[in-house]
Amino acid sequence: MDVNETRGVGVHKRITALGVGIVLDVQKTDDMMMGSVGPVNLGDNVVVLLNSGEVRVFCEESLRTISHS
Repeated sequence: MDVNETRGVGVHKRITALGVGIVLDVQKTDDMMMGSVGPVNLGDNVVVLLNSGEVRVFCEESLRTISHS
């Protein structure tokens, strides 16, 4: 996986490239209740072993598949 950490939105959006990693686990998330909107799902959490040796959890939108095995 190619991992980019995104923080903020709009003009305050900042993307940090964290390199590549291997997916260790995918954690399904529960829906959040958002007032009159109803249930909203923000996507799954993905546990990734980065090439730095660090294990981190990311929203699935922060990852891009670069190779399947």
